[in-house]
Amino acid sequence: MKKFILKTLLFTLPFFVLYIVTFSFYSDTETPDLLRLGCIPNIDKEYMKTFDSNEKIKFEFLSKTRKREFKILTIGDSFSDRGAIGYNNILASNFSVLNVDKIIRENQIQTLIEMVNGDFFSNYKIDYVILENIERKIVSNAKNAHLSQKICIGEINSLIENNHKKNEKHNYELFSKTTLKFPFLFLNFFLNKNYLSNNLVYNIDLNTRDSFSNNSNKLLFYREDLTMIKTNNLVSNIENLNDKLNYIAKKLEQKGIRLIVLPAPDKYDMYYSYIENNNKFEKPLFFENLKKFNKNYIYIDSKELLSKNMRNKKDIYYFGDTHWSPVAAKLIAEEIKKRINM
Repeated sequence: MKKFILKTLLFTLPFFVLYIVTFSFYSDTETPDLLRLGCIPNIDKEYMKTFDSNEKIKFEFLSKTRKREFKILTIGDSFSDRGAIGYNNILASNFSVLNVDKIIRENQIQTLIEMVNGDFFSNYKIDYVILENIERKIVSNAKNAHLSQKICIGEINSLIENNHKKNEKHNYELFSKTTLKFPFLFLNFFLNKNYLSNNLVYNIDLNTRDSFSNNSNKLLFYREDLTMIKTNNLVSNIENLNDKLNYIAKKLEQKGIRLIVLPAPDKYDMYYSYIENNNKFEKPLFFENLKKFNKNYIYIDSKELLSKNMRNKKDIYYFGDTHWSPVAAKLIAEEIKKRINM
């Protein structure tokens, strides 16, 4: 019996050691997403708690509201879906805000084009539309957007009624590949530098420890921030984007509505100048190139705005997440407020 137990322990003990390491340091929550996706150890578990908020959600969702008159309509990706800590919730302290749920189209530019071409703005009284889109997606979204398509209120209501959103679960389970994979990627975090973790998240050294309140000199960012640079650096692609934004702005203006365009910087772009030996990495030119074109819309240069504050404010973006933090959301909201009140 002793021999059997000893033999069993030889096989099971290593597995349980791996389990303990994974259970102790693996992040299986929705946020911080980069720690989860990259299988990067969550060493400072108190970090995200410093951003907790008691604020209530003040803006309304298109899928739930019965109101038809709002000062601002926001349409965007996950940067516009931050709930109580989002820029649109801060704006809702001063203005009535309606947020378009991500149930119509994944492409936010296409969604807005279809709403403008349809009867949405005949049924809803809106003064400003804020179109937000993450930098890595905005160029391809514009490229794939068709100007002739439309969607009407009836179709939108049907999509809302038939939407059965499934909550994506990220719970860690003992008997999963994660138990075997995570401990080895965990070691990479301490032994390697400037590498791609789990084929999804880059871990790059910064030349400073002042960017984040956990005093780390690591920059974690999503792989697509880097892979989309060639597409986003092409001036012709930026021109196409600007043309389509101007088209949307003109169509909205005919309805008495102003368009505000808010590109959300990729985390890689936001911290590029702080990367150690950044000459080894391709420089993002999206915001630099977009400045060159004439705009018929109100443009929020979020990179310039946030960059000005990076020297005296930490955690403009979360350390272990791809999104900007409430620190940045407040700066963005204040700038939008200023532009509306001009």
